[in-house]
Amino acid sequence: MAWEEAELPKEQLLDRLATARRRVRSTPQLIHGDLLGSVLFGDDGPPTIIDWAPYWRPAALGAAIAAVDAACWHGAPVEAMRSTVDDPQLLVRALLFRMATLHGLGRWSDAMHARHEPVVDALLS
Repeated sequence: MAWEEAELPKEQLLDRLATARRRVRSTPQLIHGDLLGSVLFGDDGPPTIIDWAPYWRPAALGAAIAAVDAACWHGAPVEAMRSTVDDPQLLVRALLFRMATLHGLGRWSDAMHARHEPVVDALLS
């Protein structure tokens, strides 16, 4: 949905983000599409990636998804989200992806809207 391969659900925040979509010129490759919650850290070894969610998208999209998740779910400063990737379009697409996923899973609610709206506002300002 974020890449215009399927129709987005009708919702005000999604409509605002969809209007802001522009062409992304980055070369696609295999990425992990849900990295933020899928890395385990232990005392005695390297970080371990679990719950592989493969997507064929621009390389920096994985970082963009992690950045918008951190802003929406973990209180990371929105300014940090912008410094994560060079192309702001990847942040637009990442936020569309995450929000459309929540809609698709039937988890979108007024509380989800309230959680995501400040991040959408900041990204589009």
